[in-house]
Amino acid sequence: MKLIHAAVKTANLNKSLAFYTDILNMKIKEKKYIEAHKTTLVFLQDDESKFEIELIYDATSVHINGADCSFAHFAFMTDNIDRDFIAIKEKGAAIMREPFYSLDKSMKLAFIKDPDDNIVELIQYFNL
Repeated sequence: MKLIHAAVKTANLNKSLAFYTDILNMKIKEKKYIEAHKTTLVFLQDDESKFEIELIYDATSVHINGADCSFAHFAFMTDNIDRDFIAIKEKGAAIMREPFYSLDKSMKLAFIKDPDDNIVELIQYFNL
């Protein structure tokens, strides 16, 4: 598996985008709105690495534990999520959500927790 991004929830998408693009010189790789969840996702990447930051903006639930933003998750890409998920489960990881397909079937996702309750996303992409 390969670490591909870290995600943070933001209370103000425009301010966060200005910070990451203007101050840290990151480029917007992808921006999409998911109507079913009323959520905007923005993936940012720098010119030197393939690691990404995912900004998550959901106007209805941005305040986490009294804060305006919050760490959301680490994401690991796999080429076989079912195989890797079984191995992780057998090793005793805390399971949040078993593998499932995204709404558009372009990826399969699963979620586990680390010992400190941080969320770890497993993701397998499919060529459409």
